[in-house]
Amino acid sequence: MEFFASDYWRELAQAALVKVWMVASILVLFFLVRFFANRLIDRLMKSLLEREAPADVFQNTARVKTICSLSKSVIFYVLVLITIIMLLDTFNIDTKAVLTAAGVIGLALGFGAQKLVRDIIAGFFVLLENQYSVGEYVTIGAVTGIVTDLGMRVTQIRDGTGKLVFISNGDITQVTNHSRGPILAAIEISVAPDSSIERVRQIIDNVGREIKESVAGVISAPVADGIVAADAGRITIRVTGEVRPGRADTVQAALREKIIDRFEQDGIRLA
Repeated sequence: MEFFASDYWRELAQAALVKVWMVASILVLFFLVRFFANRLIDRLMKSLLEREAPADVFQNTARVKTICSLSKSVIFYVLVLITIIMLLDTFNIDTKAVLTAAGVIGLALGFGAQKLVRDIIAGFFVLLENQYSVGEYVTIGAVTGIVTDLGMRVTQIRDGTGKLVFISNGDITQVTNHSRGPILAAIEISVAPDSSIERVRQIIDNVGREIKESVAGVISAPVADGIVAADAGRITIRVTGEVRPGRADTVQAALREKIIDRFEQDGIRLA
């Protein structure tokens, strides 16, 4: 009988060895491609970090690591899918039917998870474009505060009152980043129309120099920019100075307090 013939077992063993060899080759190829892809991503991310200014390296490390991790995950799942298809094809299993079924399931899941997918894609581009980072002072929509966490799906912001606000990345349409350069701290002071404008300017400029020395976060001493409004009842002067992000309110409060105190000492009436 053919079942007991030596040729039958020889051919069966050869076919099995061929299958084992093909499976082993596919798995080795999978690990090799994944290894070299991960090495390539690591090199690209390292070069990105090296091109950043030294002061920005620490700030952008978390962003680069997140992008690197996400890229590796995407490549891993793509390689797993390709490997499974190749293995099925090796065992002569119809991959068209499997892919069709997977496509139908993926389409159903896609419709049900549109918001989740949109949030994740938006979070990826927030990281990729470096729109903001953890610790920066930003305005997103109607919320202004410090970014406490930046995830792939949501961004967490702690506002000025201490409330923690969760914002879906897919809902972010406009971002104002206050931490990427000096912030203009500005106040307006109104004095009586009979006041000496020259003397008012001198007092404001002197106070601005004192504020720069005594208050942390002042980049340039606040100065009197000029008259922004004048009528029979008052003269309004604008005072501006550059400060570090998150220090504008403190500097403005200190400016008002000292200017009012000096005006009182000098006999200049507020209006």
